[in-house]
Amino acid sequence: MTTRLAATVPDLLAGWLRTDPSRPAVTWLDPPSGARVELSRTTLANWVAKIGGLLQDVVGVERGTTVRLDLPTHWLGVAWPLACWSVGCVVFPANREGAPTDVVVVGDDRETPAADGLVVVGTAPLGGRSRIPVPPGALDAGAEVLGQPDDLVAYEPPDAATPATGGLDHTGLLAAATDRAESLGLRPGGRLATDLSPSSAAGLIETVLVPLVAGGSLVLVTAGGAETLASERPDVVAGTLRPTPTTG
Repeated sequence: MTTRLAATVPDLLAGWLRTDPSRPAVTWLDPPSGARVELSRTTLANWVAKIGGLLQDVVGVERGTTVRLDLPTHWLGVAWPLACWSVGCVVFPANREGAPTDVVVVGDDRETPAADGLVVVGTAPLGGRSRIPVPPGALDAGAEVLGQPDDLVAYEPPDAATPATGGLDHTGLLAAATDRAESLGLRPGGRLATDLSPSSAAGLIETVLVPLVAGGSLVLVTAGGAETLASERPDVVAGTLRPTPTTG
């Protein structure tokens, strides 16, 4: 069983934050560089609030604005969709095909597309300004986000029927995440380890939301295997990570 289903993503996040706010929320590991960043529930919620403020007051989104996310396997890849949903945006994954979206959010490790509403996100271990030149007319999120308020007041907060992603409204999205948590065997309070990109269609549910609906935490790994996770003690390992075989 997972936690009681909330009506919307911001409702879920608020309830998760009220329970043990100092508990780890996301632990990000980048084995090639040796980087490890751990965010508590309070810190993650603070980033969600600041990104949500940036989206509303700088980018100019409103409820129903469509946002395509193309971010790497990084802790900011978790914060951005949560912020988008918190202000009522409809999120599309990196490989979304079809009509263009209103806003395109890309990491500074990607080629920056020629697009209106382009936002570039710095993906150094602690975030910050873009490490590449930002095209004219585009926004460097890292140059603006820390100046946003610590608390988010959504001008048009989503309700249960607000579209969220992939044909799902908020109720459907959280139900899908709850089903996925149960299929993975992630128990309440459990720790999920995965290398599944938060910006993929599956990752928006499994990587971003499954730990929240389970009331647990996430270990997000850019590369590696079970040896990378030895000290993190996950309860469930997903994505392409594999536990080390044991011999009897």
